[in-house]
Amino acid sequence: MKSPRVIVLELDGWLARQLRELAAESRWLIRGVRSADTALSLVLERSPAVLLVQFEPSDEKTTPLALITDVHRLAPDVPVVAIADSKLPDAERAAWTAALLDLGARYVLFPPLTKSVLEDVVSGLLTATIRRVVGDEPALPLPSTRTTENVIDLADEDGEA
Repeated sequence: MKSPRVIVLELDGWLARQLRELAAESRWLIRGVRSADTALSLVLERSPAVLLVQFEPSDEKTTPLALITDVHRLAPDVPVVAIADSKLPDAERAAWTAALLDLGARYVLFPPLTKSVLEDVVSGLLTATIRRVVGDEPALPLPSTRTTENVIDLADEDGEA
């Protein structure tokens, strides 16, 4: 089995830096990429992987959304985490979450995003993926069984975003 990888499509490198310590401890590789084509080619390699896709809801470019759809179609066992780059009102956050889950994202995260939340999500997904590859865990449920339980609301304790 090739080394497990965390593939991160982002512009500024912040997500990859947050996961550097976890990856080193777990002996995982982090691959920061800047293009959807590169991310897709890495995802299609035969090794356990998790893909993080940063998206900007106000951006008219649909590249991150197309990547999520392509990965879901071509590599359904690779979990995708969609991560917003900006805060949104609750109604817009719910709409984006529903749309991204429909496209194939396993989790959708919105700011404020903490290192511990990011580490927990990535660690859980990649560990489960590794177990599936070595035969210790059952296959993933079909996409039609997906629910909004995979949504993480990162609002503060007062319920304010």
